[in-house]
Amino acid sequence: MNRRAVVVVLAIAAGIGCATSPAPRYYTIDMQPSHKARAACNIDIGRLRPTEALARNDMLIKKSATEIEYYAADRWASNLGELIREKLETEFGRNPEAEKTVLVSGDILAFEQVDEATGASARIKLVLEFRTEGAARDDGPVLRKIYELTAPAKDQTPGAVAEALSRGLEQLAAAIIEDVNTL
Repeated sequence: MNRRAVVVVLAIAAGIGCATSPAPRYYTIDMQPSHKARAACNIDIGRLRPTEALARNDMLIKKSATEIEYYAADRWASNLGELIREKLETEFGRNPEAEKTVLVSGDILAFEQVDEATGASARIKLVLEFRTEGAARDDGPVLRKIYELTAPAKDQTPGAVAEALSRGLEQLAAAIIEDVNTL
C-alpha cells in the first residue's frame, strides 16, 4: 500500500472515531431553596475541596467497594466545590436580624452514584469545620463534623442521580442548620 492510501485510510478512521464519540451532557444541582430549615445566624461557606477523584467534572460511579468509573459523556457543569457551596448558600439564606456569623469550610469526600443490586443511589459525604466570625484560624473549629447521606435515585440515569444528590444536599443543609443553631 502506498503512502497516500495509508494517509487516506487513517484520515477516514480518525473521522469515524470522532463522529461516533457522544456529545457531552452537562448536569447541575437544583438551586431552588427547599425552605426546610432556618438558621438563627448567618452561615458563610468558605472553600469546599473535592477529593482528587471528584476534582474532575465527570460524574463518578462507585461500581463496588473497590471500583469506580466515570460516565463517558455526563459531566457536572462546574466544579463540584462551587456547585455544592452555591446550593448550601441557597438553602441557608441570609438572616438580616442575625447577630453572629458562622464560617463553614471543608472537604467533599463523596458526591457520587453508587450502583447497588436494587438500582442506583446517590451518596454524599462532607467533612465540615465551623468557626465563628472573627475567630483566629489557630483557635481551631468550634465544631468539626462528618455529614453523610445515601438516598435512592428514581432510576439509574445521570439525571436521576443529579436530582437525588440535590435533594440529599437539602437534607444535609437542614442538619447543618440544626448544628449551627446550637453553637
